[in-house]
Amino acid sequence: MALLRKIALGLLLAAAAGVLLMAAWELWNYRQWAYLALSDRVPSTYDRARILQDRVELLTKRVGDMELLVLILLGTSGLYAIVFVASSYFSATSFARQADQTINHIQDQIGLAMGDLRELQEETTERLTQMTASPAPVQADPAPTPTPTGWETQVAEMAARIAGYQGRHLSEHARMELVQDENTAASLEVMAGSRLGSPLADLYLGFGRVYASSDSARSRFYLERALRLATPKSPLASEIHYQLACRYAASQEFPPAMRELAAAFEHQFKALDERLASDIEEGGKLYELASTAPFDKAVNDLLLNMSIGIG
Repeated sequence: MALLRKIALGLLLAAAAGVLLMAAWELWNYRQWAYLALSDRVPSTYDRARILQDRVELLTKRVGDMELLVLILLGTSGLYAIVFVASSYFSATSFARQADQTINHIQDQIGLAMGDLRELQEETTERLTQMTASPAPVQADPAPTPTPTGWETQVAEMAARIAGYQGRHLSEHARMELVQDENTAASLEVMAGSRLGSPLADLYLGFGRVYASSDSARSRFYLERALRLATPKSPLASEIHYQLACRYAASQEFPPAMRELAAAFEHQFKALDERLASDIEEGGKLYELASTAPFDKAVNDLLLNMSIGIG
């Protein structure tokens, strides 16, 4: 369509140039006739009538020529307008088609990523099944088996490694280690259960902090998982409630954010008091929550209760 538009524009310019040349030619002829002497002798009445008739016929011919020129200009201008509108329409249609193809390609990529994620989940589930299907050795003493020291050491090592991931860009190798730690943590949760409750909850809290800036849904998943394993009314549980409040506030979900914030401060913990005072300032994680009615009043009441409790 761009080539067709250029051709139409060339025709229009050529027609305009031809019109200018014809107009110049007509102007030259007009000047020649305007200064043409009638005769050396005094013309008679018949001669004057004949000359007047000739000039009227000449002017009539020129008017016809001008009409032809105007029609040519109008025709070429209309043709260019039609080509311009048609090319604009087809360009917009082509752009929309390309946009649809791009969207479909992105959707295909998302579908492939979701397929990879499902394969990873199935592989993890299969590994967990294989690990839990192994028969446990028969113990002579029916007393409960204590938590293996190796599990606690493994959780502590992963927690220390995850703490180093927070607040920095992860390399490819670090991301692979992070995924492996997630799979290992899931396996330990199945095998150890509540026996690794608090250490595992602290590990899941670390996962939630790592994913806080890159994957909010995954971060919330790990925080809620950590809350189920943490000891109720403990500093760790309050910390998890506080992190969940920040997650909800970041996604403009203020009612659950206020609920989690109130749960975090059911018991006085000085470290959280100081963080709350900083996070409700402008630019803080809870600034929008603290500046939106009616939650601003609830935050002020919470601060008042904190000051009374500290006093």
